[in-house]
Amino acid sequence: MSYVNPLHIPVGSGQQSGYSSLNGAVAGSQQTSQFLSPFRRRMPQPAYAAVGKFRNATGRSNVVHSAISFDYLGHKRQGVPMRELSTRSIPGLAQMIEGAGDKVLAHTGLQRITLRINWPGYTHIEWARSIEITVNGPITRAELGQKVAQNFSRFIEMNRGQKPTSLDFHMGQNGIRFEHVILVGLMNVFEDSWQADVAVDLR
Repeated sequence: MSYVNPLHIPVGSGQQSGYSSLNGAVAGSQQTSQFLSPFRRRMPQPAYAAVGKFRNATGRSNVVHSAISFDYLGHKRQGVPMRELSTRSIPGLAQMIEGAGDKVLAHTGLQRITLRINWPGYTHIEWARSIEITVNGPITRAELGQKVAQNFSRFIEMNRGQKPTSLDFHMGQNGIRFEHVILVGLMNVFEDSWQADVAVDLR
């Protein structure tokens, strides 16, 4: 499989945008943005929402914190391949990512967040993992992106053999692999729960 340098995304005549059910979860989010690559499409995901007594008791369903974006320098709203985020060093990412050193969650007062993955066709598999965000001081954009990417890598590795309920975004050798997954943003969907805004690029 050939590797295309993501820093030089070709502009095709068939520009398209994809929408996720995360759309609207965060006011002013980048969900309506257009990808420059005709091969890139957004992965539709159901936004996590607490159910039952807990949610009824708290009454909180509104998004609390703003979305966090992940972009290469000079390429707004296109996302960053998770393979790059998971394998490169933090100093390396600092040379590539817009606002890599920004302490993106310092204002929240949180010690940790919960990352939830609702992969279409695999929503019967619950993935909720805690990410510590103050271990060595407030976490930076690059560090956070790396941790999110590592979670997706483990999720795909552990579940690619599972039978999906839909084949549209099925994982595996003949489907979506980790190198196809793009991190566009991270959204606060409920309380301390966050979900990644994800795109897939099958080049």
